[in-house]
Amino acid sequence: MLTRFTRAAPPSLRALPRVFSVAARFQSTQKKPTPEVIKSLMRDSDPDLKDIIEASGHWANNVRERDPTFFDRIGKGQSPHYLYIGCCDARVDPTVLMNVEYGDLFIHRNVGNLVCGSDLNALSAIEFAVSRLKVPHIIVCGHYDCGAVRGSSKQMDHGIIENWLRNIRDVQRLNHKELSTVVGEEPRHRRLVELNVVEQCINVLKTGVVQQARMKSYLETGFAVPRVHALVFDPAAGELKKLDVKWADEMKEFDSIYNLYPKESMQ
Repeated sequence: MLTRFTRAAPPSLRALPRVFSVAARFQSTQKKPTPEVIKSLMRDSDPDLKDIIEASGHWANNVRERDPTFFDRIGKGQSPHYLYIGCCDARVDPTVLMNVEYGDLFIHRNVGNLVCGSDLNALSAIEFAVSRLKVPHIIVCGHYDCGAVRGSSKQMDHGIIENWLRNIRDVQRLNHKELSTVVGEEPRHRRLVELNVVEQCINVLKTGVVQQARMKSYLETGFAVPRVHALVFDPAAGELKKLDVKWADEMKEFDSIYNLYPKESMQ
């Protein structure tokens, strides 16, 4: 005679009825959002992005009317002139503030416009832009009233982002002597924004792929590319400026540390 065994349900399944009952009670007491509440939560945007899709369609139609071959051209691939490394701040739209053509920028953005040796995202963007796209310019663009820079100036733990902001705290440490002479919190903030951009440009110049490309072009033509530029945007004034930095002077003191392709090795 065969004995039939009943297999007990695992604890996780035995708990399901209680979970479902809680969910049912929650649904029964859940408020139905009014159109006004949804509008407020969405900040007047469509919850399903219908406004974005519709606006994109209008944009494409307008482009086709002005330039019937536009999408045929960009569909064949990209050939940007600039690698743009900037901050995520919504007020700093690189294509708009630089007034360049669609497709001229290869863009990488993060909080605080940082270039870190441990950030494979940024390093991959640099590698692809220099090795594959052959961009002649690399731009690091910061901006005044930067939340990341302001946060790095405060003596408080910002949570997980603190590990990222520490890179800007290091910029403060490296330039502590100069910053300590700047009078006023706002002027000191603005100078730190500029120093952070300079430091990130130096980090770009430290990378092997950039050094190799610049050395190769210099040996072949006498002119080093890609060129590296430090820019700062002022959202309150609508002004974009280039910082006057001589990279040869900035790097000269540490050439024996960071130069991966010294001239003697090229002979």
